[in-house]
Amino acid sequence: MKNKTLKILAITIPTVLIGVMVYLFTNYQSKKTKVEALKSIPTFSVKDINGVTITNKNLQEGNKLLVYFNPECEYCQAEMQELSSINNKHLDMQWIMFSSQSIAEIKNFATKYNLQNAENIKWCTDPRAEVYTQFAMTGIPYFLGYNKNNKLVHRSTGAIKIEKVLKDFNVYQ
Repeated sequence: MKNKTLKILAITIPTVLIGVMVYLFTNYQSKKTKVEALKSIPTFSVKDINGVTITNKNLQEGNKLLVYFNPECEYCQAEMQELSSINNKHLDMQWIMFSSQSIAEIKNFATKYNLQNAENIKWCTDPRAEVYTQFAMTGIPYFLGYNKNNKLVHRSTGAIKIEKVLKDFNVYQ
């Protein structure tokens, strides 16, 4: 009886380990491919809070920050407080803000930080979190920064000072 159990374990354990390794390798390769695809601004299409379609093709020339946020997120709130105080010094920086929350919540969030009328900020709705998934985002807030050549210069998730993000563009002194 012991020999039979040992034989089963001798087959099962290596098979499970190989299966786990294959899964981890495949998952890593998939994530690596998604991250590689972020080196240039990926294709996307969303509506802003006014119903205007925003795509990667109709963004203005120049530096861009794509930010996924949640109005209830404390880090997002702190970052928008900071952005509110420095945005007028960086009007050449485009901010494309994505959230899966309702349009009303996004509008309230923008208004709370007096950013609702900022010409350089687009507030976009992503109700099915398609952008979040497509851009291989892993948390909120999530920042992707692209320079004037649409090349990735910043990628981060979680709490971060806006000035640190802007340093990657050499615009914050």
